[in-house]
Amino acid sequence: MLKDALRLVGPPGTNKVMAGELSRLVKRGLTGYRLPEPAKAGPGALVYPFELAVAHLAVWYARTPSRVLWDLYESEAARLEPLHDEILAAAVADSRAWCWDGASFSIRARNLGAFAAGELQVVGAVKNALVAGAASRGLRLSVDPDRPDILIALRMHDRTLTVSIDLAGQAMHQRGYRRAAGVAPLRENLAAALVMLARFDPRREILVDPMAGSGTIAIEAALMGRGEPLWKNLPAAHRLPAFAGWPVMGEALFADTEPLVIANEIDTPTIAAARDNVAAAGMSGRVVALHGDFRQLTAERIARIARDSGREGQGGVILSNPPYGSRLEKTSDVVSLYRDLGAWCRQFPGWRAAFLVANRDFDRAFGGRPRIVKPLPNANQPARFYLYDIGSGDAL
Repeated sequence: MLKDALRLVGPPGTNKVMAGELSRLVKRGLTGYRLPEPAKAGPGALVYPFELAVAHLAVWYARTPSRVLWDLYESEAARLEPLHDEILAAAVADSRAWCWDGASFSIRARNLGAFAAGELQVVGAVKNALVAGAASRGLRLSVDPDRPDILIALRMHDRTLTVSIDLAGQAMHQRGYRRAAGVAPLRENLAAALVMLARFDPRREILVDPMAGSGTIAIEAALMGRGEPLWKNLPAAHRLPAFAGWPVMGEALFADTEPLVIANEIDTPTIAAARDNVAAAGMSGRVVALHGDFRQLTAERIARIARDSGREGQGGVILSNPPYGSRLEKTSDVVSLYRDLGAWCRQFPGWRAAFLVANRDFDRAFGGRPRIVKPLPNANQPARFYLYDIGSGDAL
């Protein structure tokens, strides 16, 4: 069966974040276009009617998804032969220019365990149907598993198998700027989701990460505030997502915004890596990397940095992914760290503080009452996102 949908896939629990980010991008990038409400397809996927300009914008600027897909065909067939026949019939009837004569493709399969046949057999049936369907329209397709022109995504949800084009042709969290990483770094798109969840407004606020690691949260906050293209900093060996001759988009969507982000890290090699990553991302003028213990980082120093950058008197957001305790020697060490972090945050009345933590001791040790507690897995760890409003005095 023919489909024509734009699917955004991200970390579980990020549906609202992805929808909010795409809406923001469309409002700035596509004058006069009204983005329809998406359908939810699980905890980490949104489906919109396909619109080429929206898809192009999402591939180049959306920082929270891990994949942007163009859904082409669906089948509920339970066996290989009817699956092949249904995809072939849809491909023969398809007049859309998703492929071209001489194009190469490969297939990336996920979640096919519910199908009666093995993954390789399912992939083979779909591959043969796509090649034959294109041939019926006078188009030659070939398979290139290493550097294809078109990456086909094949996946199953409930009993429905969907054939899609991966429009970026690669995992979208791999931005290219992270030349070095600290211990257990966040994926870039999850860091971007945290920035959205913390509701950081780069026009009116500064952002501080007191335990910045290799700088991923800080860099994503600065890049997102500017609306910089995802693929601006790819090394030469990587391919740009230029599906079907799409033009390269190299301009910042929010070039009139100058974010100010402060990244603080205690570990000497890690802060050196963070500074290298900031430079590789082109954000050296917008991310201030500091070396030291956050407990020694005073509100007065941050205010001075803000004043020197012309941002005096603005509000702020504290956003971090602190240690979870697995590499600290004692449980009491991480509990003490969280307690000190809560006390440190109280220097900033009127700000917000947000954290992603996979340690149930955090809430009690940090103190105060969070405005939001949201399950948000980090890789395979069942983490939680906390958002606090910092009040005056000892209130949090």
